[in-house]
Amino acid sequence: MGPEAVELYKTVPVNLRDEITHSCMLNTYYHSGLLDKARTVFNEIPVKTVKIINIMIACLSRLFLFDGTQKLLDEYEKTNMASLVKYMALLYGLRNSRNRILSEKIYNQMKSLFLNQKEKLLSGAILLSNIYSSIGEHQLSKDFRSDQKKRN
Repeated sequence: MGPEAVELYKTVPVNLRDEITHSCMLNTYYHSGLLDKARTVFNEIPVKTVKIINIMIACLSRLFLFDGTQKLLDEYEKTNMASLVKYMALLYGLRNSRNRILSEKIYNQMKSLFLNQKEKLLSGAILLSNIYSSIGEHQLSKDFRSDQKKRN
């Protein structure tokens, strides 16, 4: 299906491409393992909506390209407020890479950025706890979850 989507995308005139078209192509390229093409599409998008940026952050983090993800986050936050959705996409990628140190750093950053969104941060806490379990730190995971329950 990937090649067919690419061919169809190429037939759509540039002035008719919209957020949905771009979203579909970014995801198609990502799932087909064509990150360079996804980056090309991303760079050609004249107005990068929040949704488009979220998709690109998710793509980069799922491929463990955390420097690129962080760069995109930093660039976004120069002109916009921090977004919990973007940090969750990054943390999700970190969970899959089992990167404990960077996961803890990002989660702590999330806690300071989204101080008043404790309920929403719970998802991040669960992801971090799952990261601990995935690397064999089961007691740390259990203790971390207990601490989270006490705080909420």
